[in-house]
Amino acid sequence: MPRRREPRPAPALELKTTRFAGIQIILNSAEHAALNTHLSTLFAATPDFFGGEAAVFECGRLPADAAPPDWTWLARELRSRGLNPFAVQNASAALAASARLAGLLVLNDVAATSTQPAPEPMAEPQPEPEQAPAMPAAVSTRIIDKPLRSGQRVYAAGGDIVVLAAVNPGAEVIADGSIHVYAPLKGRALAGARGDTSARIFTTQLEAELVSIAGVYRTFESAPDAAVAKKPAQIRLADASQLVIEPL
Repeated sequence: MPRRREPRPAPALELKTTRFAGIQIILNSAEHAALNTHLSTLFAATPDFFGGEAAVFECGRLPADAAPPDWTWLARELRSRGLNPFAVQNASAALAASARLAGLLVLNDVAATSTQPAPEPMAEPQPEPEQAPAMPAAVSTRIIDKPLRSGQRVYAAGGDIVVLAAVNPGAEVIADGSIHVYAPLKGRALAGARGDTSARIFTTQLEAELVSIAGVYRTFESAPDAAVAKKPAQIRLADASQLVIEPL
């Protein structure tokens, strides 16, 4: 009788082209040795195939209790091979937390809608009669007045960012609040990085590679729609889940 072939184990990671996220890096393993071995094999024949294309780590196949991979090392290895990973999706709480520490974003699917019920409103504690109400903390705004080159990343923690020069291809602008680019936006802009669905992106010339608000994102394989391509535009969320790109 012929010997029955044992099924091959899944590779440590797989690459898949998606409509919205450029390249999806599907992780089947978080073990350093397995990832290192498979990276060498996977890119051996085509080391220069990718030209800095945006990529997202898909973590849905990893066990919920899986130890996180070395995100910093893994992202660096993939960038050296022409991919530009910037985020994770479908990650457990522990994986998402470790990815954020490594500078990666945690994304929602562009077509996803929230199914979680709205939280019950909490009763606000009344201040003591002699106590003055606390003033809200001021929101900071970061201003960048020089062009951003490929590979550069600027982040405005806790507030907005204003860019007075071009954001070139391969550069990233990230803000917890809104992003204002008074120049050509040719790279990537990610607003509401910590989940602020009211954040917006404004630019006087939209030519972006990727835009994202509160984890809902879109990439542009060629160019934005004619109504906004190379024109003043704003990007916002409708119903907290649908990305809207419209002329200013």
